[in-house]
Amino acid sequence: RLFKIPFQTGNKRTSAPVKYEEIGGIEYNKETKKERTKESKQHSEQSSLSRTKQKIYNYAFSNDWSNGLFFTITFDPEQVDSFDYDKCYKRLHEFLKNIKYQNPDFKYLFVPEFHKSGRIHFHGIGVNCDKLKLEDSGIKKNGKKIFNICSKTFKYGFTTVSKIADTQKVSSYITKYITKEMITATKGKHRYLCSRNLDIADVENIMVEDKELFMKSVECNPNVINQKTFKSEETGQEITYIKVKK
Repeated sequence: RLFKIPFQTGNKRTSAPVKYEEIGGIEYNKETKKERTKESKQHSEQSSLSRTKQKIYNYAFSNDWSNGLFFTITFDPEQVDSFDYDKCYKRLHEFLKNIKYQNPDFKYLFVPEFHKSGRIHFHGIGVNCDKLKLEDSGIKKNGKKIFNICSKTFKYGFTTVSKIADTQKVSSYITKYITKEMITATKGKHRYLCSRNLDIADVENIMVEDKELFMKSVECNPNVINQKTFKSEETGQEITYIKVKK
């Protein structure tokens, strides 16, 4: 990842984090007793959003999802309160543990989606789950067959499953569900589910003195698969993602 705006890394925090307490729906600084400002909340939410997005992308992009599956989990209100995040999370966690028990090498990464109605869905990617029973739904989307998980395996709602065609695309796609609304709704809670056997890339930070020269070397490198640039309008930061074959 090439960042347009440099930033410091590796420095330990020199001061204790500010702690807040909520009284009557309003947050107050525990030490100064002053009401938390709107700017402070926005900064905290934006920082949390960026960290979570980066964490999800790193997990997704560091693993090979070839021949894997993309899941969408929708809860049946008669089986699970689909407005209650904790209950939905618990049921999904139990379901994934059962798959893992039958498929020890199963790797997965799931994130929630909060609809405008308030109902909760989960989207996820998984691989090495050959023993998971799927049924052909008879539906095709963009040329892909859509499957359902056997109802005896997942009893709490409705599912759609499709085969993953591209690891890079699915890594970006799963990250798009990390939104401000999701960050707010999951404050103080687990924001995603992932298996312990996921690979994660080692990170080394370097300062690029000559960006133009660096980008020329990227263009000439036969191992570079592709590159994409994203810009944050709020922070002005511009990040170029460059994918290179091992």
